[in-house]
Amino acid sequence: MLALSLSGGGAKGAAHVGALLELEELGIKFDMIVGTSIGALVGAGYSLLGEAKPLHDYALRLGKSVLLKKMPGSKNVPSFLTCIGANLLPSIFPSYVYFYILKKIFKGVKFEDLKMNFFCTAVNLESGELEIFNEGLLYPALKASMAMPGAFRPVKINGMRYIDGGALEKTPVLTPRNLGADKVIVLKLLSKKIKFKEVKNSASAFERIDDIREKISEDLTKSGENLIIELPTENFHTLDFTQTKDLIETGRKAISDKKDLILETIS
Repeated sequence: MLALSLSGGGAKGAAHVGALLELEELGIKFDMIVGTSIGALVGAGYSLLGEAKPLHDYALRLGKSVLLKKMPGSKNVPSFLTCIGANLLPSIFPSYVYFYILKKIFKGVKFEDLKMNFFCTAVNLESGELEIFNEGLLYPALKASMAMPGAFRPVKINGMRYIDGGALEKTPVLTPRNLGADKVIVLKLLSKKIKFKEVKNSASAFERIDDIREKISEDLTKSGENLIIELPTENFHTLDFTQTKDLIETGRKAISDKKDLILETIS
């Protein structure tokens, strides 16, 4: 069973779209798709449409929308504001602003309506465990998977509160394995590494912690037939939704450069 894993990474998720275009051109079909955070959104869109081209076209149109252009990119936020952003974001940017498009597309859609077998993850705040969603309404599950701590309030589903699945597994590798996948192609959005000496405020401290957590996760998932393809998105910003076209091309090139290895791995 071949699985596709889509990592989190905010606006950089557009690179996933470009990667999907190339994977589709290689004739690769997946038995399951697993995504977290922005990877869940892209995976859900792909699973709903059934092919990458309309997803690509929609992503380009979305990147030009007035709503997204008015959202503050992380590169435009003064560093002193990033320190207190965890307290201010839930009131300054209510979730309905960022999730407006999400709701517009997926409201009323169920996992069972999708053309592909899709799973997304979120962290249950009460149990502290990563939970996998694959049935029922899609919108609340996606919203929970994308509820980044400090930016959005936890999402309530069936009386339980959830946050971004990336809080425990930013790059879902163990999850598809646990679901029965024999081989996993992992698309990993890269972030700029923060060294200890570069930690100057709470925002950069969180980024450094994220690096450490990711390293531990990588060490745990090196074994097995996992092909981790790193999409070079280090120079793009997590909240900058104006670089969609460049990100799509970045994803396409990353897959094109690795196509021989990909085909060899799944053969």
